[in-house]
Formats: sequence, C-alpha cells, structure tokens
Amino acid sequence: MNDSTLAPELVIFDCDGTLVDSEVVAARAWSEYVANYGVSLSAEEALARFRGVSMKWCISHIEQLHGQALPAHFEEELRALMGSLLEQHLQPISGAVEMLEKLHLPFALASNAPHHKIELCLRVTGLLPHFAGRIFSAYDVQRWKPDPALFLFAAERLGVPPQRCTVVEDSLPGVQAGLAAGMKVIALQEHAPHPELPAGVAVITHLGQLHAQLA
Repeated sequence: MNDSTLAPELVIFDCDGTLVDSEVVAARAWSEYVANYGVSLSAEEALARFRGVSMKWCISHIEQLHGQALPAHFEEELRALMGSLLEQHLQPISGAVEMLEKLHLPFALASNAPHHKIELCLRVTGLLPHFAGRIFSAYDVQRWKPDPALFLFAAERLGVPPQRCTVVEDSLPGVQAGLAAGMKVIALQEHAPHPELPAGVAVITHLGQLHAQLA
C-alpha cells in the first residue's frame, strides 16, 4: 500500500502523453499505416484504444480487425513511420519544460516504449538532458504497465523505497501500475478525468500544478 503522508524522494514520470504530446502523433501513424491492410481506424479511435498499452496488445488488436496475422515487418515499418512523424511534429506537453527546470526533487522516467523511441521523443522536445542516466523502459524488464515491475525496477535501481516514490501518469494502465507498485500516483488529466480512475488518486490538469501536489 502507498502512504501519501511520506515525503517523496523520487518522482517517476511517464513519457508519452505526460511529458511529450506523442500519443496524438502515434495515433495518426497507426491510422495511416493500418489502412494498407484494409483496416479502417481513425486517429481518434487509435488514441482512445491504444493509450498506455503495449505494442504487442495493439498489434493483436489490429490482427483481430484484419482477420489474420500481420507480417513480420509490420512493427518495424510502423515504428519507422512513427519516428518520421515524431521528428516533424512532436511537441512537449504544455508546462513540461518549466516544470522540470523548477523541480528540486530527484526524478526519472519510466515508459512502456523502447529506449530508442523514448530518447527520440526527449531529444526532439529538448527534454533529454534532464533525464540522462535515469531512463527506464518496459523492454528492460519485459513487463509492461499496468504491471508494476517497471516502476519497481526504476525505484530499485535508484535506491529509493517504493513508498517514497511519486508516479506522474496520464493513462489508466500507468496509474494502475503505480498504485500496484505501492507508490503515490498523480494523474495528469488535461480534459475530463478517466471514468475508471481509481478513487483517491490526485488529479492535475496541467503540469504547472505538480509542484503543489508534491509539497
């Protein structure tokens, strides 16, 4: 169980949708690419279905819509398209740069994405120097949110007990992973909060509000 009365010693950020506005760009890539396989999926549908879940789950879902297995090169070509679109269009989440510059607590990043995508997103948005040596990927542990393994791995590597960690997440699987790890969770919900957001999770609508929640 997490104990919100303990002062945090480490803040663990998600990446996509929390620090960088990549999920909108990735959803566009999904929509464009799966059309090659006769699958009709709007960017809005892709964003709603794929937010915070693993690539394996997403591909399985597309295979169900497609009615057969996808070719081995599907993920590689999709990620190449995503990378191209991210290079062209990616922006940081509003307030991310200013928030990180003012944050005095130690912080790290833990994402379901592979390292190369995380580092691409951080480089394009100018956030990479903030996280040097403190980037953790679900591919490091081969377990993906909502499994808590990634958050626990990050905390262990940085020598901080889980109950002294605060997770900042935008997706429901990420929130669930943080809670399962025994950490305090702050949910960034820029619009209406997710209807399945667990009771008691602190909610912010802008990253500029994070410092008050950590105080």
